[in-house]
Amino acid sequence: MTAVFVLTLPIIVIAAMLGHSWASDSPAETMATASQTSAAGPRGEAAFKTACVVCHGPGGAGVPHLGKPLRNSAFVQEQTDEELFALLAQGRLPTDPANTTGVLMPARGAQNLSDDKLHDVIAYLREIQDPSQPIASVDAWVIAKPDDARGADTGDAADGAATAVVTGLRNELFVSSCSACHGEFGQGVEGLGKPLGTSEFVRSKTDKELITFIKTGRPLWDAENTTGIDMPPKGGNPALSDEDLLEIVAYIRSLSK
Repeated sequence: MTAVFVLTLPIIVIAAMLGHSWASDSPAETMATASQTSAAGPRGEAAFKTACVVCHGPGGAGVPHLGKPLRNSAFVQEQTDEELFALLAQGRLPTDPANTTGVLMPARGAQNLSDDKLHDVIAYLREIQDPSQPIASVDAWVIAKPDDARGADTGDAADGAATAVVTGLRNELFVSSCSACHGEFGQGVEGLGKPLGTSEFVRSKTDKELITFIKTGRPLWDAENTTGIDMPPKGGNPALSDEDLLEIVAYIRSLSK
């Protein structure tokens, strides 16, 4: 009897181990994993609305001259999750050769999104791809030549075209770092950044004070923040030098002339 027990004990142990292995792949655990994956989409949409919608538009439809469309995006579909994560985490400066818009893509959406939230955003980006639909055009995101800002119709003052006539040119440093919230010509964006051409705040500050302000930014918790939108230091573009900031301030001054 003892001999039989000794011979069968290894079989029992192996069977128990295999049973544990099978249990780890049980339907309940598989369903839990699937549930976690499906939940990443809604979480990602929420994170996208927090950090990405300003430039890329609701539903990833894109905002001309700012963020390209991400719905049915050839770029998104061609990238691996690891490549998308690296891009979201590092951002893309206007000087990056791969940046074809001339607009800053801030690291982690300028909201310091955690790694988990970045993965959720990627899950959301995957959800808004539909291989049965045409690839989204990015023609409206081709960097315009300086002369393209001239000759705007003064009847389009509401969207900043009249400002373009006054200034002659849009300022590329301003566009790349500030336009996401303040508009391509400083006309302001409702719910985001205030108009700058008519700003009493701008008029009340010296150039040095404005440069210091832009360097510092204005967080949500600042008592003087009346928009409820975080203004990141240097517009989220740490590459801006003092000379760049002075040029931006000079451009902002020109908007009120």
